[in-house]
Amino acid sequence: MTSTARPTAPDGLAFRRLVPGLLRAGWDVLQRGGWRLLVVYALSQVIPLALVSPLIHWMFTQALASAGAHAVTSEAITGMLASGISVTWLAGLCVVALLAVSLQLSVLVVAVDQVRRGAGLRPRILRAKLLSLMRRLTRPGFLPLGMYLFLVVPLTQAGVFSVLTHSIAIPNFVSGELLKSTQGTLVYASFLLVAGTAALRYSLAVPLFAVYGVPGGKAMRLSRRATARTFPALLAAGGTAAAAALLAGAALVVLTILPTLAADLVYPRAAAGVAALALGAAQITGVAIAGSLVLFVAGMLLKLVDRNMPRLGLDGQSGERIAEPVAALAPPVTRSRRKVTAALVAGAAVVPALILGLINIPVMEGLRDVPRTLVLGHRGFSGGGVENTISGLRAAAAAGTDLVEMDVMQTADGGFVAMHDASLARLAARSEAVADLTLSELTSITVRDQFGHADSIPSLRDYVLAAREAGQPLLIELKLHGGETGDYVERLVAELESLNALEQNIYHSLSLEKAEELKRLRPGLYVGLTLAVAGVASPETTADFIVVEEASYTPAVRESAWADGKEVYVWTVNGADAIRSMLRDNVDGIITDHPDMALADRSSMGPGEPMSSKLYDAVMRFVVIF
Repeated sequence: MTSTARPTAPDGLAFRRLVPGLLRAGWDVLQRGGWRLLVVYALSQVIPLALVSPLIHWMFTQALASAGAHAVTSEAITGMLASGISVTWLAGLCVVALLAVSLQLSVLVVAVDQVRRGAGLRPRILRAKLLSLMRRLTRPGFLPLGMYLFLVVPLTQAGVFSVLTHSIAIPNFVSGELLKSTQGTLVYASFLLVAGTAALRYSLAVPLFAVYGVPGGKAMRLSRRATARTFPALLAAGGTAAAAALLAGAALVVLTILPTLAADLVYPRAAAGVAALALGAAQITGVAIAGSLVLFVAGMLLKLVDRNMPRLGLDGQSGERIAEPVAALAPPVTRSRRKVTAALVAGAAVVPALILGLINIPVMEGLRDVPRTLVLGHRGFSGGGVENTISGLRAAAAAGTDLVEMDVMQTADGGFVAMHDASLARLAARSEAVADLTLSELTSITVRDQFGHADSIPSLRDYVLAAREAGQPLLIELKLHGGETGDYVERLVAELESLNALEQNIYHSLSLEKAEELKRLRPGLYVGLTLAVAGVASPETTADFIVVEEASYTPAVRESAWADGKEVYVWTVNGADAIRSMLRDNVDGIITDHPDMALADRSSMGPGEPMSSKLYDAVMRFVVIF
């Protein structure tokens, strides 16, 4: 009886040889290309930021204007999708963004390939290749690759590859809600696993398209075939490169803070200036680290394509490579010329660092202010009880929160309970909906969270009385499940008035209609409009303040709201760096699952705080590596 031998990978594709080979290829690119490739990377980020971003912003404002809106809201998005002119503007915007991102990444890969082959980075050659890429990007077959670069790669948190896609990510309020249950956590993890796998399996499509002239759709198919056996090696090599970049980033943070820490101890009056200059240097170095990672990865991908040439049917087909004149190859460079060039480059890097440092001085000086930001416990405090329950409320009050944000929903018999979800599935493992049960039925149900807390669903009356007893003001959200009575707002106002609690609390809602109806019924109440999506400017509304989802928060929206006399609250701010960033911005309120952390951070900030602590926050915010 004979046994069939299991097929093995060719020698060059074996894991134990491929991983070090890919890492050497990436390192060789950095050694050969050095500062020249980093300049190409910097230009590939700066030019789209300076030219494409304003164009995209203008096109988006035109789409808004065509729908009769001037700010991004859920209603504005609905209006744009219903307007043919707005849809046309949006389609054009997407085309511009997709082409810009694809061209940006393709140029980087071409530049790395030039360096690998010793052809140099002469502008004339790069310009010719750029024109060739632009022609091929307009062909229909490129669309699948363009969508991959514009959506799949950014969703895997690899937005570092393009400044235009850096903000494309799953919103925190979506991921946060998913992570509050085991099933949701599995869904979220599965999505990231699928997206990450797709990002790696199709990663060779960019060099195949940009360097070998393979059409976009075919390049993706070939990439999938090539990575079928090499996926583990690619994952290991890519993970190693990312880990190295993270270590470099951590070292950068430490080295940036050390001079300011010394100034805090020896000469505090100079600490702000030292911190500003250190931040400027860190910003330039952060770009270099990010660029090095991108170029390193591009070198690995090109090497993997080389190793797969026979399997891809491209062996010996170098003619498919974008042609270039042999005479255009870079001449040899002498050692003395290298030294002079290196000195000039180092000097050129110091200049922008100094300019950024001077710009940063007022920024660092402004961080001396004490934040006036209110801290609101999101549905209470999950560290001490189930969300929207009296135990969670009391835990928030014990932590010292300024206000507790809670949700109110109407029951089948017209009563009100403190509840966020329209379904009981997540917290009570039941299939019923809030709208289908009476007040007495709902308040007899026990809810549990992922931390092991348990409590019963409280009626609005019990929740409000417990808040009064604890001396805890509330931010009450008018939460809709779609089955409310026509007089929902009037009933809510009447119940709160009967408890003498209407004017002691403040309110907000995702529904523009309900928020403005409440403001119309009781003009003296402090009412906010919650925005799941926001952008460009603060929306026109009779509400007194806006509540912006963290991913949609921008300085433009904040400044527009303040100019309109409206306060700005941000939800749900849970990351340690995000909490400190919002406090530094002095937004009017942050809604967080970690009010204890936010309160401790707020109390530590102010004139007496060491400048090195302020610099740490600035570095985490303004120095972008990932």
